Amino acid sequence: MKIFVGNVDGADTTPEELAALFAPYGTVMSCAVMKQFAFVHMRENAGALRAIEALHGHELRPGRALVVEMSRPRPLNTWKIFVGNVSAACTSQELRSLFERRGRVIECDVVKGNWRSC
Repeated sequence: MKIFVGNVDGADTTPEELAALFAPYGTVMSCAVMKQFAFVHMRENAGALRAIEALHGHELRPGRALVVEMSRPRPLNTWKIFVGNVSAACTSQELRSLFERRGRVIECDVVKGNWRSC
């Protein structure tokens, strides 16, 4: 089961640290940390549900309560587009505005720096 973990400090949180946090609830298959969020893949659904219940609101860092929930798939008839070589100064809103000239944008994230996985 794929779990979304929000409010993560990607500069200060390692995949290994997240894996250790989720491990007491079941087998962690993989995890990836981006700038402000992460994904954790767990083998057993029951363990994943226990982890979601136990860790939602947990403060991994003081003052940063995690948002832990089941990852939701993209809505039907939508496409995920990767746009590379984006300026470090570009914001999500600027990129969204550019693409909204061509149609409705459901979600727009600018991931800066490298993402890491365990």
